[in-house]
Amino acid sequence: MGSQRSDIYALAVITYQMLSGRFPYTNEIAQARSLSAQRRLTYKTVVNEDTEFPIWVDDALRKALHVEPQKRYEELSEFVHDLHHPNKAFISRNSRPLLERDPVIFWKSVTVTLLLIMVIQKLL
Repeated sequence: MGSQRSDIYALAVITYQMLSGRFPYTNEIAQARSLSAQRRLTYKTVVNEDTEFPIWVDDALRKALHVEPQKRYEELSEFVHDLHHPNKAFISRNSRPLLERDPVIFWKSVTVTLLLIMVIQKLL
């Protein structure tokens, strides 16, 4: 039976597709017939190195597209608000790891750290 949460889910799928050019769960969701199979689905983020979307937009989509309806937005106004304004709950979460944000800086840091360890070992 349809509900406001299922309507929000449908709107979030359209929004996700408009931003990323793909569907959030690809064709896996059509094949997941049981609740346990649906819970194993993983959300694929719209944020990557080629996009400039704020992380809170992705978090709002993640919540609206949650497989379990009870964990989605109850009201459309909440979803729309979170798309336009950073939700404090989303911002307080940890940001993306450095490897995802800037892999070049990550690997340069690892290289410098390993070089320093090697130099220190030679000196000792």
